[in-house]
Amino acid sequence: MSDLARVRAELFDEILFPYVSGGGLGAVVEKARALEQAQGQDPWSHYILGLALGMRYLDGKDVADAEGSCHHLEEAIRLGGREDPDAAMFRQQLAGSLGARWANTFAQDPNADPTELAGALRLAREAVEMTGARSPHLPVRLVQVAEFLGQGAEGPGGITEALALAERALAVTHADDPRRSKFEHVRAQLLLRLAATEGSASTAVDAEVSATRAGHLAHPYDSSQVAILGTFRSARILGDKLR
Repeated sequence: MSDLARVRAELFDEILFPYVSGGGLGAVVEKARALEQAQGQDPWSHYILGLALGMRYLDGKDVADAEGSCHHLEEAIRLGGREDPDAAMFRQQLAGSLGARWANTFAQDPNADPTELAGALRLAREAVEMTGARSPHLPVRLVQVAEFLGQGAEGPGGITEALALAERALAVTHADDPRRSKFEHVRAQLLLRLAATEGSASTAVDAEVSATRAGHLAHPYDSSQVAILGTFRSARILGDKLR
């Protein structure tokens, strides 16, 4: 581990550990804000504050937190450029914050235009391009692009590419990686959308099988099991209708 990586890891742990050990997000945000005020030209300080604000946004849905998260992550990208060792992670996190903000908008208005995710998709693609083929970060970044495409960031024609990316992510993910369940569930959701678009019963069956696999990969008491079961049932119902 380089000296820079060690310093960044220590700062990350110092600020986020109180939350992990049961503290409130308010205290985490204030510690992150103090770091940014002291080291405002360091992209890492903006990254940590952007991450903390994004976490608080997911918890409380305060629009100001979403805006603040995006602003500080944009600053991290600006200050770090493309040569920063964490440049891809800055872009991945900003894409995630933009996606979370859009998801909240979509929850309130199901007719929200998914092409508003274009900026998030561009950043997610950049993060993938900046990630080495053997990096442990590659699978989750591939899936992030797949999810944005699946949500319609480039229109309805992106499902095929999204599915290929999800399958590539599964192919490069270690068999013991606990994220495999999430990646498999994303694949199942994409297959379900493709089946509905094409009217294909066989693709609906593939979606059902993929959802079953995702359920087996997740811990029995994992909260994701509810969503996985929903995908499984939707795939079975669709398959029965299309037969």
